[in-house]
Amino acid sequence: MGSLKGLNPEEAAFAQHLRDLREDLGMSSTEIVQWLKENAPEARVDASRLSRFLSGASLPQPPLLPALHRLLAERGAVDPERVREGWNLLYAAAQTKGPLIAREYKEQALRIALEEERVRTAQELASLREEITHERERREALEGSLSEVFDQPSGTHQQVRDLEEELEDVSRRIEELEDLVGQHEALLRLQRADAERAGRALRETTAEIEVWQRTGGIPWTDDPAAIARAVAAFRDEGEDEQADRLLSLAARDLPVTALPELYAAFAKISRPLEPNRLSHAISMQRKAKDLLELTWPIARDPKSDVPPTLTPWASQVLLAAGRWAPARELILLTRLLAETGRGDHRQHLIAGLRQRKEDLDEIAASEEFHPSDLPQTTTPAPRTDPDPDPAGPKRRWFRT
Repeated sequence: MGSLKGLNPEEAAFAQHLRDLREDLGMSSTEIVQWLKENAPEARVDASRLSRFLSGASLPQPPLLPALHRLLAERGAVDPERVREGWNLLYAAAQTKGPLIAREYKEQALRIALEEERVRTAQELASLREEITHERERREALEGSLSEVFDQPSGTHQQVRDLEEELEDVSRRIEELEDLVGQHEALLRLQRADAERAGRALRETTAEIEVWQRTGGIPWTDDPAAIARAVAAFRDEGEDEQADRLLSLAARDLPVTALPELYAAFAKISRPLEPNRLSHAISMQRKAKDLLELTWPIARDPKSDVPPTLTPWASQVLLAAGRWAPARELILLTRLLAETGRGDHRQHLIAGLRQRKEDLDEIAASEEFHPSDLPQTTTPAPRTDPDPDPAGPKRRWFRT
């Protein structure tokens, strides 16, 4: 992997941390990259990038660290202290790139932590609801047993007392669980708000970085062909982060009418991967109305019976929108497709949606999609049927 000489101490320390993680995993770089592609695509790592991270030539984006820690957890115990050490080393290395870059890294890490916290809360909530269902079934069974004892001449006072005590214990437990469910539901709402605030802060920081970079080496132009050539030049030099940032700027700032020219420019210089990356960036940054305009079908001869069709990149944008677009824009885009007579193009959104991992509850709540269109990872809806109030009047069982 080469020497770490020539790097500043912070960059060398983080690169060494990554090397130690690789050694502890006991896997080759090829095996690690393959696992990351299958299990943590958000880390966006290929063999070339991993080599650059291990050599200290560039810093990975924050999603790589939790992915490696998760992989390590699958192969053995992970020391929480070491996890904290990894984040601290990454922050220190990012700080050497300047305060704006350091802020971006911290905000990305915060967003990751908030999303992980939301997942844990949702899992705990699902477990609590399952336990409530079980306890309610127990309560029903106990009440039935008490009724049987009461009706049987051979029933004893001791049997009644034992069953009553057990029934009271179950009722108390149901009260506790219902309180915990209410708290977890409130916590999820707060965590969702926290994640939205963190997302806004990250977007604002990213925007400031882009403004700074426009005067610091990023060759910005409104000419799609020139942008395509500049992105390709960055890739050829191994400057993938610069290429991605330029692509993100183009996806956000070019007029919608110019974006098809950028797709064509990448095709002209034989860069088949860039349209996928461009579609990803567009889906995350553009409004629903822009996505609708960008993906409008190719016009056909009015005399022809052949229906209008989408360009390959238009279906690609819809697919990316299903997977990556903010939930609000995805829901609005779905409605706009229906209102403009393009309901059949929802199939591309749905194909992407089935790979989605975030905002599924909000999307499901919109009722724009059939439950079968969604991944089976949404939080189960709370019960709406009325249940007996465990705090209500108690049934007393006794024999005379």
